[in-house]
Amino acid sequence: MKNPHLKYQQQTVMNASPMKIVVKLYDLAIQASWREDDKRLREILSTLIKGLNFDYEISGQLFSLYQYCQELSRKGEYQEIRELLEPLRDAWEQAANTHPVAVGQ
Repeated sequence: MKNPHLKYQQQTVMNASPMKIVVKLYDLAIQASWREDDKRLREILSTLIKGLNFDYEISGQLFSLYQYCQELSRKGEYQEIRELLEPLRDAWEQAANTHPVAVGQ
């Protein structure tokens, strides 16, 4: 039998809006920075990069920021990563709560 907690997490992600998934990725990146898990942190940042839609101007800025965070991670500068990602995470959460989008939109 599957772990009920894992099944709940999977269902939560499957039913989440794209904005909520971005918030979850930020949460995971910040957690990885606290654990100083360079590999996991860079994987999450790569996922954020892959999810960028370059039809929007801000995507180029986020791309540069995520790449910079990857470089900081390689150097072990985890506190600076948190200082950059935490305010962005909060902004994404506020946007997700203010403008909820149905799954598939």
